[in-house]
Amino acid sequence: RAPWRERWRVICCPCRRMTTAHGLHYPLELSSHMLPTDALFWYAEQATPELRPLVAGLLMLDRRPARQRLRASVERWVARLPRLRQRVVEAPFGLGLPEWEEDPHFELDYHAREVILPEPATERHLLDFVGSLFATPLDPMRPLWEAYLIEGLASGKAACFFKVHHAVMDGVGSLAVFDALTQAQRNEVVRVPRTAPHPPSDAAAGLGRMLRETVGSAAAGLAAAATGAARGALKPLAMVEDVKRAVRGARGLIADLTATTTEDPLARTSTGIGRRLDAMTLSLPRLVHIKDALGTTLNDAVLTAVSGAVGRYHTHRKMEVAELHCMVPMSLRQSGERHALGNRVGAFNVALPVGEPDPLARLARIRQQTGVAKSDRRGAMYPLLMQALSFMPGVAYRMLAQSATRHINLICTNMPGPPTQRYLAGARVERIHPFAPVALGVPLSIALMSYGDSYGIGIDTDPAAIPDVELLHTYLRDAVDELERCASPRARHRAVVTDAQAARKPRRAR
Repeated sequence: RAPWRERWRVICCPCRRMTTAHGLHYPLELSSHMLPTDALFWYAEQATPELRPLVAGLLMLDRRPARQRLRASVERWVARLPRLRQRVVEAPFGLGLPEWEEDPHFELDYHAREVILPEPATERHLLDFVGSLFATPLDPMRPLWEAYLIEGLASGKAACFFKVHHAVMDGVGSLAVFDALTQAQRNEVVRVPRTAPHPPSDAAAGLGRMLRETVGSAAAGLAAAATGAARGALKPLAMVEDVKRAVRGARGLIADLTATTTEDPLARTSTGIGRRLDAMTLSLPRLVHIKDALGTTLNDAVLTAVSGAVGRYHTHRKMEVAELHCMVPMSLRQSGERHALGNRVGAFNVALPVGEPDPLARLARIRQQTGVAKSDRRGAMYPLLMQALSFMPGVAYRMLAQSATRHINLICTNMPGPPTQRYLAGARVERIHPFAPVALGVPLSIALMSYGDSYGIGIDTDPAAIPDVELLHTYLRDAVDELERCASPRARHRAVVTDAQAARKPRRAR
C-alpha cells in the first residue's frame, strides 16, 4: 500500500464499488460538467462578493474520536466522494458551464484540520469560533470544502464542523457526506478502499468532454421533446393539464422573483460579511404531535413558529413590521436521490405574518400560501429555468442570483436527516446542527434537520443587524410552546374556522 500522503491523490477503483446499508454504491459516479443548478451558486458568489454560499454542519460528539480511526474515516470519506478531491475550472475558451477536475495538488491536511480551544470551552465559545469559520470564504482554487475536529470542550467532549460550497451539494445532499464519514456502530471497523491513479486531464480532453456532454444534453432535450409530443398525441387531455400546470408554476415563479420588496429595519445595518451562529435542539416527537394536533405539516408548523419568533424580536427592538418575505427551499429529489451530491432544489417565497399576534391566524395564512405554492409547483420551475440558462453566459446566472436575494428578508430551510444513531471513529454523534448562509439585506437564516428523535436547529445571523441572537433562540422556544398550547381540542376547532376565513380572504396583490 502506498503511503497515506500519496493515496490522497488517487480515487477508488471502479471495479471495487462498495454498497452500504442504505443501498448506496461508492464511489459516487459524478459528472465532470457542473449542473446548471450548481452553477447558480458558483456564480452567485462572484456576483455578490459578501455572500458565502456554503452548506455547513456542526456535529456534537460525546468524546474525542480515536485518532487512527478518524484518519481512516476521513480517508474513506474522500475515497467515497470523488468531488472532495476536485476543484472548479472554467470551461475551455469560456464556453459552457464550469467543470470539475481532479486537483493535482490536493492536500488533505489543508482541508481536514484539528483545533484545540482554550479549556474549558463552552458551547458559546465553540459557536463563536465556527461562526468565524463560516464567515470565511473557501479557496476557489482548491476543492470546495473544509472540516475541523474541535477539542477542548467541557467534560472531554468534542465537535466536528464542516463547510461545503453550495455548488457541491444542497442541504439534503449533505446526507451523502454524513453517511460516508460516520459509522453505524461505536466499534465498527473502518476499512479504507483500494485506490487507483486518476488519469490526468488536459485542455483538449476537457474541450472534447464538454462537446460530448453538450451534444448529449441536446440529444436528451430532443428526446424529451419527442416523448412529450408523443404523449400529447396519445393523451391530449393529460398534455393540456401538464401545460396548465407549467403555466401556473411559471406564473408563481415570476411572482416570487418580482415580488414587491418588504423593507426590514434590521437589514439597514447589515454588512453581509459577519456571521454569528446559535444552536438549539427540539424534540421531534413533540413537534410531530403539535403538527398532527393542528392538522398541518411539519414545515408549516415550523414556519409559524419562526414567524412568531421573528415578530417577537422586532417588537423587542421596537420595530413595526407586518410581514417579511421568507425563502423556503424545496427538495426536488426522488426517493433514490437523497444521498446524491449536486443541487436538486427549488424554492418559493412565503410572506410570514410576523406582525400577527394570533398563532393560529399566522398558521392559517402560511398554510394558504404554501398550499398555493405546492399546487402550482413553482419551486420545480427553478431547475427548468437553470436548464434554459445553461446556454447563456455566466452573467445571466449572476443576475438571477442577485434578483433572488433582492426580494427576500430571511431564509428558512427544513431537511430530513439521519433516522438512526451514528458514530464518528468511536465518538457518538449526540446532535447535528445545520447552518445556511446569510447575505447583504438578508440578515437571518434558520436551518433545521432531524436526527433520530431530535430536531437540530442552526441560526445564522449578521451580527451587525442582529447583535443578540440568543434572544431569537429564546423567542423560538416560546413560539413552539405557544403552538403546543394551541394544540388543545378547543384551539384545533378555532384553527379550522381560521383556515376557512383565510380561504375566503382575497389574496393580496404581489
